[in-house]
Amino acid sequence: MNPTERASVLRQEADAVMREIGLLGILSRYGEVAFSGSYFLDVMAYPDVDLYLSRVTIAQMFEIGGQLAESALVREVVFARSNVPHLPGGLYLKPRIDYGNWGRLWKIDIWSLDDATVGEQMRDLWRFKERMTPQLREQIVTYKVSVLTSAHRTPTYSGYFIYKAFIDEGMTDPAAVTQYLVEQGIRME
Repeated sequence: MNPTERASVLRQEADAVMREIGLLGILSRYGEVAFSGSYFLDVMAYPDVDLYLSRVTIAQMFEIGGQLAESALVREVVFARSNVPHLPGGLYLKPRIDYGNWGRLWKIDIWSLDDATVGEQMRDLWRFKERMTPQLREQIVTYKVSVLTSAHRTPTYSGYFIYKAFIDEGMTDPAAVTQYLVEQGIRME
């Protein structure tokens, strides 16, 4: 399948995965959910969903993890405190789900943060979404698929800079985008 078809299949499968594990039913009992990243922008290249959840306690994060782990599809749930400077005080939960055939498990990155931080994080994503065109979507997805690593994912922390390169900087040459990523400190494989 071509990259655009791949993105569409991943998006549909993401919805199925979340439905199968009861993700939104569980999370909605704890606060507001805001999808972000490639799922939000509909430019998925590998099985990964990013979202923000209203601030919860550590105990509540473990409750959420336990409820998600009840699904036979969930193979692992990882908890961490944020060590990311732009996500201060955040709590992180990552269920890995055995679904589909992408060469890796699905993962869902759940960041619990205060509302102001979520708003800051979503500001650029909303702008990217407003400016997204079918042509930009195709360019972004094609590029993302072209740089998938041996772990069957895009380089770590590259998504935001890929969107910025294509949408804000107007780049169209894949080599120029790669150079831009390297200049931003992204480690390309």
